[in-house]
Amino acid sequence: MERMQGDNDSSLIKNAFLLFDKMSELQKKLPVAYALFQIVENDKHDGAVDAKYLYANERFCRGIGHDKEDLVGHLATETYEDETKELFYYAYKAAYRGEESNYTTYSKILGHWAEFIIAPTNIRGCCIVVCTFIDDSHLERELLRRNSTTDDAIVRISRLLSNEDDYDAVMNQVLLELSRVIHPERIYILSTDRVVVDLEFEWCNDGIPTHREKLSKLSYQKYFGNWEKYLNRDRAVIKIDDIDIFKEHEKDVYENLKDRGIQRFVCAPFYDNKHQILGFLCADNYEIIDDIDTRKIIESISYFIGFRIRNHTLMKLLDYRGTHDDLTGLKNRRVFGEALKAVSQTRDTYGIYYVDLNFFKYANDNYGHHVGNEVLQETAIRLRDASRHEVFRIGGDEFAILIDEELPEEEYKKILEDMDAAFKVPILDTKDYRITISVSAGYAIAPTDSTSPNELRKIADQRMYEKKKLMHEKIISEGGTDPRG
Repeated sequence: MERMQGDNDSSLIKNAFLLFDKMSELQKKLPVAYALFQIVENDKHDGAVDAKYLYANERFCRGIGHDKEDLVGHLATETYEDETKELFYYAYKAAYRGEESNYTTYSKILGHWAEFIIAPTNIRGCCIVVCTFIDDSHLERELLRRNSTTDDAIVRISRLLSNEDDYDAVMNQVLLELSRVIHPERIYILSTDRVVVDLEFEWCNDGIPTHREKLSKLSYQKYFGNWEKYLNRDRAVIKIDDIDIFKEHEKDVYENLKDRGIQRFVCAPFYDNKHQILGFLCADNYEIIDDIDTRKIIESISYFIGFRIRNHTLMKLLDYRGTHDDLTGLKNRRVFGEALKAVSQTRDTYGIYYVDLNFFKYANDNYGHHVGNEVLQETAIRLRDASRHEVFRIGGDEFAILIDEELPEEEYKKILEDMDAAFKVPILDTKDYRITISVSAGYAIAPTDSTSPNELRKIADQRMYEKKKLMHEKIISEGGTDPRG
């Protein structure tokens, strides 16, 4: 079998590509990453076990994150041992069979998609590899011009869903890009908890009205429950070319679609981690284009949409738990501190309340923690209603209120009176128990009491405990029992 012709040929190849590289760098008209490989065959001479870099241009080196000196003369397995199987397969076909190949893959090492064209050269045992790093801005523009094929569209749109830009902006951009590929009248994302279905995102073509109101709070069972049998039949996608198939047996669905001017539609579900439906990606009255597999595009992109929505939901939950009290839904101590600091930097006049529950420990110890939790939840509601300002839970039975506007002190006193009045009636009143509590509250105002947020907190806290002390002393003076709490 004929092999490489020796060092002279290698030098000739390298020199030719060096000249080509310099020309392309000078003219800036060939923004292409390419490399020349010499194939290392296996013992049976029917495949490749490695490939030596004979040459790599600057764009190729930059794309894979290595200097040219680290590549030229070295083996590919020295650089990316775990991601060479496909490369070697196609490289051998090019180098020894003269076959040109094209494939797209995602590199975990590089962290992005790449498209490879592997072509033969006139030197047996060598091949040229042209690489399109899809994250490159120039190549992104090239991909946008190549939206007439299904695979290109899927790669491009899935990339949008993988970036970390603003969630709403990304989802709207995805719908816009999909519209440029399948050309529908409308494309939209529905979410569901399997009770109701809501429209989350929508793109409409020029002159096509929004269906946001028509797709709000729809009954899942009435309008979407029967869709599951189509999913079972078609496995992943509902594609209806004529809505008349619903006319006889599913009249509600038919009338809903007809009312919205839909003659054909395609819809793909996306799921949570337990394979429960989270929503649907849908397109209405799309164009039928020979070069585009609409079903495949919608099915593929729905998977990435589902992943992005799950991730966004998780991040929202983590953010919520980091800033809110799970039990009452109020913002927590950390957020109160941040909000107080922000107000102090933007306003000269503002104020705070510190609020502590009286007799809560007694109720919690005697009726159980579940009842204590109900007391705290109802307390949060009453404090919000009484103060009409934002309430924070800063401890077990301790709350804070931030007044982020200028109020006369008489208004602060009025809020204290309203809080007292709010707890005159039992906090819980059921057939099993009747629980009454009260609150002790103290306020501090800037700049009257202090201009320092920390000092204001100390003053409000001290005044709160003075109120609490007076309350306990009054109970004892009247001959009652002092249930501290």
